[in-house]
Amino acid sequence: MYFDPRPKTKKEDLYNRTKELEAFTKAIAYSPLIVVTGLRRTGKTSFLNVAMAQSQQPYTMLDLRGLPYNPSYADIIRRIEAAFNRLDRQWFSGLTDALKHLRGVSIMGNEVTFGWGKTGVDLPELFSKIDGWAAKENKHFLLAFDEIQIVRGDKWIPRLFAHIADSYRNITLVLTGSECGLMFDFLGFDNPNAPLYGRDYVQIQMENFSRQQSKDFLTSGFAQIGLPITTEIVDYAVDNLDGIVGWLTLFGSRCLSKQSATAEIVDAVVLEAGRLAREEAVKLTVNSKRYGIALNYLTQTGEASWGQIKTAIQVKMGHSITNAAVSILLNALVKTGFIVKNNDKYTIADPLLIRGIKEQPLPE
Repeated sequence: MYFDPRPKTKKEDLYNRTKELEAFTKAIAYSPLIVVTGLRRTGKTSFLNVAMAQSQQPYTMLDLRGLPYNPSYADIIRRIEAAFNRLDRQWFSGLTDALKHLRGVSIMGNEVTFGWGKTGVDLPELFSKIDGWAAKENKHFLLAFDEIQIVRGDKWIPRLFAHIADSYRNITLVLTGSECGLMFDFLGFDNPNAPLYGRDYVQIQMENFSRQQSKDFLTSGFAQIGLPITTEIVDYAVDNLDGIVGWLTLFGSRCLSKQSATAEIVDAVVLEAGRLAREEAVKLTVNSKRYGIALNYLTQTGEASWGQIKTAIQVKMGHSITNAAVSILLNALVKTGFIVKNNDKYTIADPLLIRGIKEQPLPE
């Protein structure tokens, strides 16, 4: 069902990602790294769930939510352990048999435990065993890290990724991120001093829906749930929800619960979505009120140049700031996906964030 607000797990519930799914399947055969990118709520997790499920390969995904910016080795081991215990039972027994004599690995029934102390599991050894098992099965083991930029504080993780990419032909790493700039800075594909520099990877981008795709998504979704909707309400929803699949899905889900499709529900979703988007932006202002000033200003103006934003910050703060400080701030906003730069002008990426800030400006 298109309007299920939970991450999708079946291909029939995933709208309009056929091209991306084909690219993912092809990449498994030749690339050690697949990177799935897209702004917030463009359906990356749903895509990843479906892509791995239909790959016919053994796979698991690490849930990185709640981890600190600079996670410890133990933090990552515990998340890997949890991911392995979610492995499909079709593969679990065979893989754990291959691991049972590995130092730091304990297997009891249908559960595997990885030690993380001094005598704990060594990750390169672990992945060497996995690679050997996958080779015997004539499979590629898919290990996914969802929203990898969350743990970008420690460079040992890219070093581990580089070791896996270089050493094991039967393991494919899959990385997703909504803060694309931060993710690529962390991974360092273009940084000569970074462990992953020069490594081959395939990037799959989750784009927002076009206007026609958004209309078709809603029309098809309402047909699935057997709820009538007028062309006028479809157009109104598309006009206000801007092709972002997460918000379109939320609208459909709200209509299903109320058994009605009205402009009032669209307005309520716009309000809710704006508030959710604003709450994400508020987190930035904890580090510096300058983020709030810049985003509030762009909300008022629609777009602005580097110099105009600098002037707005200086006027609000009542003192001058350096050019470097302005560049750092704007680069951070671009990398976190809050703003985009086109033709030397900056704009807010998500129109619903603009709605949220208009309702309640960010702290300054």
